[in-house]
Amino acid sequence: MSQKKNTTSPYYQGDLIFILAIFILISVIAVYAAKPSIALSSYPVKQLIFFILGISIVFFFLYLDLEQIEKLSIYIFIFCILMLVILKFSPESIAPEKNGAKSWFQFGSVTLQPSEFMKIGLIMMLSSVISKANSKDSRSTREDIHLLLKIAGISAVPVSLILMQDAGTAGICMFFVAVMTFLSGVNWKLIIIVAGTGIALVLLVLFLVIHFPDFSQNVLHIKQYQINRVLTWVDSSQQTANEKYQTKQAVMAIGSGEIFGVNINNLKVYVPEGQTDFIFAIIGERFGFAGCTFVVIMFFFLIYRLVLLIDRIHQYNRFASLFCVGYAALIVIHTFQNIGMNIGLMPVTGVPLLFISYGGSSVLAAMIGFGIVYNTSCQLKKYEGYMFK
Repeated sequence: MSQKKNTTSPYYQGDLIFILAIFILISVIAVYAAKPSIALSSYPVKQLIFFILGISIVFFFLYLDLEQIEKLSIYIFIFCILMLVILKFSPESIAPEKNGAKSWFQFGSVTLQPSEFMKIGLIMMLSSVISKANSKDSRSTREDIHLLLKIAGISAVPVSLILMQDAGTAGICMFFVAVMTFLSGVNWKLIIIVAGTGIALVLLVLFLVIHFPDFSQNVLHIKQYQINRVLTWVDSSQQTANEKYQTKQAVMAIGSGEIFGVNINNLKVYVPEGQTDFIFAIIGERFGFAGCTFVVIMFFFLIYRLVLLIDRIHQYNRFASLFCVGYAALIVIHTFQNIGMNIGLMPVTGVPLLFISYGGSSVLAAMIGFGIVYNTSCQLKKYEGYMFK
């Protein structure tokens, strides 16, 4: 009795397509609902254009194999570093300063935030370097130390450049670097030493910021708005009027949505930056508790899919597996920070909700990562098909 052959194309990944389609639909609706004026009515159209460009990037990566993508890592990483350096020294006419820092290029109505792309470039570069190291079973302690120094050296420059712009984004980078280091197979004793030292330094800086803010600003050169964010996180009573207003409006919007939300034309709570940082509050009012829960479940579904992919692709391609580790960590920290900020549990930062918040740089950077993940899933299907032929 002949066995029926599976004729499904390896390039068709139904679950990933479904997740992306849902995110695009929710994003466009939420961005439309967030419009505080008629002038913002073009935002959902622009958001849709960003996604179309992002989908074209996904198709571009499908023409490459994983080895070619790995070879591109160094060039993408260097390009992103150069963009951050150029941003630092650009005139204010093309790089406007906000809160004492330059975070994006401004070309008329078009903005570009290099730090968003640097996250993907850093994940790619670390994945390439870690994947080239010997397997953890055959590495000596000296080789582990050498690998840790490589990871630290690669991460230091971009994280330092981003820290000059936004401590929140720099913290996100440090989070996924830590996750990738932990899963790189480095001896756990070395990780404890490094992690313990890092945590001690962070606690020391937090102590100085909380108890000696003037010293932190004058000697450590921590900007006042960054000090304010730490102080308001520790003690919400120290929030500025604007931060209190943003958080209050976000919580009110989520609460006003009740179980199933309200009609898109009946949104009553104005949320500042609703189309970007506080998009989850808009979702809460438009779709209610059910809609918020659905969005969280979709993120869990994506992360679960990435975890499965990490485990299955590892034996075929370590670079792809490590990239999925970093990308999953990026999604986790973005989702946790953004939703936490919207419900008043985390400090107000400029961290977007990936795939949902309005913004060309955020969407395109997320789609670059998604393109590599999609390619990885396609290649896995090919590998497993060859194996069982």
